[in-house]
Amino acid sequence: MTGKLQSILVLSDGRPGHENQSIGLANALAARTDAGIQVLRWPAGEGLLKRLSLARRPGAADLIIGAGHGTHLPLLVTSRRLRARSVVIMKPSLPCGWFDLCLIPRHDLRDPQNTPRVVATRGALNRLPETPVAKTDSGLIMIGGESKHHAWDGAPLPAMMQTIVRARPELAWTIGDSRRTPAGFADGLSALVSGATIVPHQQTQPGWLTAVMGAAREVWVTEDSVSMIFEALTAGARVGILPMPVKNPAARTVKAVADLVADGYARTYAGWREAPDAWGNTPRFHETGRCADIILQRFFK
Repeated sequence: MTGKLQSILVLSDGRPGHENQSIGLANALAARTDAGIQVLRWPAGEGLLKRLSLARRPGAADLIIGAGHGTHLPLLVTSRRLRARSVVIMKPSLPCGWFDLCLIPRHDLRDPQNTPRVVATRGALNRLPETPVAKTDSGLIMIGGESKHHAWDGAPLPAMMQTIVRARPELAWTIGDSRRTPAGFADGLSALVSGATIVPHQQTQPGWLTAVMGAAREVWVTEDSVSMIFEALTAGARVGILPMPVKNPAARTVKAVADLVADGYARTYAGWREAPDAWGNTPRFHETGRCADIILQRFFK
């Protein structure tokens, strides 16, 4: 297919994480082409027959995007019916060769090399703008919790956070937690960390994190929160990583964070303590925009 991209169809399984990736990519493509975007979503857990029935409704599209296993078969069927290009975000449950393009995090691939059907990405795509918002003299520290590949150890965190805040007194610091953070942990931080505003996640509104992260010059994230680390990089902040106990050193997400540090995208707390001023210039990072360019170059010249 050549010619201008005019219509994009996003198939969504209703899960915010999946939909954010798909719509982020659709927005990046629309910004480059003025293409229209249609979102077709169904509730998580909807049966296959219902999903296929809903996917028959659109009348035209040049490109169809989906993320999440529940979108794969409807995406494949609809793209064939509409003769549209099919793009899957994340590793599909069906063979990659059945789709026109698969955008897969490199840590999910045995060999993270691009092929005609696969583009390796650094982490998940997101909806953060390609043009960063104006930075303010602010910093952000985000706390996660136990995950599949990380255990929780909150005891060292207050001292680490206090060291970070004192090292950069010119920044207005905010500390936030997440739904995975053990109950009560954030409540005790105000007595242990001075010079920062504590904002429990229960007190935030939709869009709060995106706005605060986008404005921050420096962002620290516990290493269990892999998606948040990638979002902070996309927001154009310099990014530090707070340690958490690792359950499985060979886990793919653990390796993904290690690769970011090795390639100069982020710094560990230990490395920062050894050389606080050695941040250097963080490489440009916006995977959603990069993938949009690849799609246009390959399919819509």
